[in-house]
Amino acid sequence: MLEEIGIVSAINKESAKQIIWVETHIKSTCGSCEAQSNCGTGAIAKFLAKRGEKLQFDYQGDVIVGQKIKLGIPEESILKASSLVYIVPLFVLMISAVFAQYFLPHLGLIAEFWIIVFAFISAGLSYLAINHYLKFAKIEDFYPRILSVIPQDTQNIKIKQL
Repeated sequence: MLEEIGIVSAINKESAKQIIWVETHIKSTCGSCEAQSNCGTGAIAKFLAKRGEKLQFDYQGDVIVGQKIKLGIPEESILKASSLVYIVPLFVLMISAVFAQYFLPHLGLIAEFWIIVFAFISAGLSYLAINHYLKFAKIEDFYPRILSVIPQDTQNIKIKQL
């Protein structure tokens, strides 16, 4: 289970439902890296570090704005989503290029240009099919869950100097 700490940013109480908005922030380890001034990844991380993600949950427990919440998503969901978005279109690209290499010359399309066009169109169509599948799939599989609510009194640790 991949875990992240979020902060309750808003609470909307509708008739019998309570909807909470939880905000998480993108973290980067580039701040402690010695090569951050010469690295393109560090520049991108600085640009993205200010962004946050707001998530909406139905939650019936007691929470207040500013309270921390532990969120989690199973590793299987991350792997499934990654394979759908990255591996399947790449696999379709390669298979369609091989398919086009053998069958397009029978249609009189001999140039490599047509093989490349066919392969990229096939990969694009597979990406659109995956996008369509994800719209109707059980979205709960790819959405984080509330694992626990961190009690308010444990959020402030008092440090006493000796």
